[in-house]
Formats: sequence, structure tokens, C-alpha cells
Amino acid sequence: MFDASESENVVPDVHNKLKALFDKLKTASDSELKIGNGLFTQLNFPILKSYLESAQTLYQANLKSVDFGKDKTREYINTWVEAETNGKIKNLFAPNSLDKNTSMILVNAIYFKGKWIKTFKKDNTNNALFHVNENVKIPVPMMSQTERFNYGFVEEMDAQFIELPYENDDFSMFIFLPNKISGLQKITLELLMKSTDSKNMQKTKLEIHIPRFKIEESYDLTSHLKNMGMLDAFSQKANLSGISDVGLFVSKVIHKAFIEVNEEGTEASAATGVVIQPKSATRQFIVNHPFLCLIKHNATNTILFCLKFCSPSL
Repeated sequence: MFDASESENVVPDVHNKLKALFDKLKTASDSELKIGNGLFTQLNFPILKSYLESAQTLYQANLKSVDFGKDKTREYINTWVEAETNGKIKNLFAPNSLDKNTSMILVNAIYFKGKWIKTFKKDNTNNALFHVNENVKIPVPMMSQTERFNYGFVEEMDAQFIELPYENDDFSMFIFLPNKISGLQKITLELLMKSTDSKNMQKTKLEIHIPRFKIEESYDLTSHLKNMGMLDAFSQKANLSGISDVGLFVSKVIHKAFIEVNEEGTEASAATGVVIQPKSATRQFIVNHPFLCLIKHNATNTILFCLKFCSPSL
């Protein structure tokens, strides 16, 4: 526990560390990473000067005063998001999702595009069956290659995993594949973070087979955040006094994501019992049932994207 005087020091420290993290991410080479923050407020809405300065200095978020009562404002914000994500995230805000009662919108956009160090040959991509569950199978284009990759096995998750690095090793994709078709529920974030430490992996010659896929999904996170215990922020009990002297609460949190994995790389708009396998023989790593993958910035150990892939599009 800490008292109010301690909290005053903790909050600025968190913001400063986030700024330092963003600065490091932006200096990563070869792979393309864009992070944009937007701050949109209703015309003449009073924002505290201290909040504006923090938003601009720490997050490069400049204030834009708009009229939420006009639909062109929604289109304007959607255009901003589309530009920040290189055209991959379109129509973040649906028609009639904003109105004159909206006081402020905070938008964060992130875009990543990376090329594999070891690309897959398109001639080696063939259709194969993906097991959605024990009873349902769907054909998918399956990429393949045989190379040496970092590989490990986590007993607690009953899952094996590999690291697929992008050019210059700044970023990597990790794929966690449960041994059982229905084994995703055993994979936890805590175990994931421990597993991706280099000491828990070993270079192993692998014959890997990975689906080529493209996913675009939209989510209303409001109910999920409430279920996680974030209740006050969505009610009249909310304390957002650091933003404005006017009483505010959060009405909605929406999220839209895009990711494409193909032969060239990825385009996307998050001490345990690890057993190291011997590196002599060629092992097979066939991703033909539900799996989890994440994209990580290696120097800071920061997860940028995290995805559970359960079923290809029908």
C-alpha cells in the first residue's frame, strides 16, 4: 500500500517510463513501427493545461477541437486512424457512434510491418487441414520451411513454442502451440513472458508449417473491462479530475485490430519448467490447430500484439 504523497510520485514515473519506452520503440530499425495518439475534444470543452502538456510532451498527442454533433467529425477521426495505420484500420467509429453529448475521444493507433529474417518460399505453400476442434477441420494455405530456430517446451502449458525473428532481430514473433487441440486455456500471460527469455530456448533444426492468414476484428471492450473490475471509470464515481474540472466518465472503449502473416513477414495494426530439446535431429513444428502468437520488441521485452488463432475464416 502507498499513501497519497507516494501516488503523486508514482503516476508521473509511469508516464515517464512509457515515454522512454515509446522512444526506444521508434528507434527500432528495418521493421516499420508507427505509434500514434490522438486527442479530440468537443468545441470549447475545458481541458486542464497540465493534462494537455502531458499529452503533448509524453505521448505526442496534440489537441484537436471538433464538433461531435456532426458526422463529418466521425469521418475525420476515422481518416486519421486510417492514415496512422497505413490504411489497415478503417471505420473505427461506426455511424451514429458519436453525438453532441460526447466530450472527448482518446485514440491510440499502432502499425507494424516486419520482414522475416528467414522468409518462406511461396512454392512451398500448400493447402493443409487445420483442426478447429476434435471434430471440425478446415483447409488453409500452409507455409513451410526447414531451418534452425529458437525452440522450447513449457511443461506447465503442455505447449511447444518457436521464435521467428524479423530483420535485424529488433522484433520477433513467438508461436505457442499446445500439444492438445483444446489446450489453449492452459496458456497464461505470465508463463508466456517467462518462456520467451532466450535462456529458455535453444537453436534447433525444425521443419515448420504455419498457416498464412489475415485477420481483422472489432471489439467493444466495455463489458470486458467491467468484468475485470474496472467499474468506477464507467460510472458517476469516475475520478478523471486530472483531465478537466468538469465531471467525466468513460462511456465506451472500442478496439479494432488487423494482422496479416504471409511468406514475406507480418503486417499488424501483447524460472518455469522449460525443457530444452536437443538440437541434433530435425523436429516437426506443425501449426495445424488453435495456437497463440505474439509480436515482441526484444530489447524492451514489450509485447506489441497478441493473438489467439482458433479458426480460419470459413
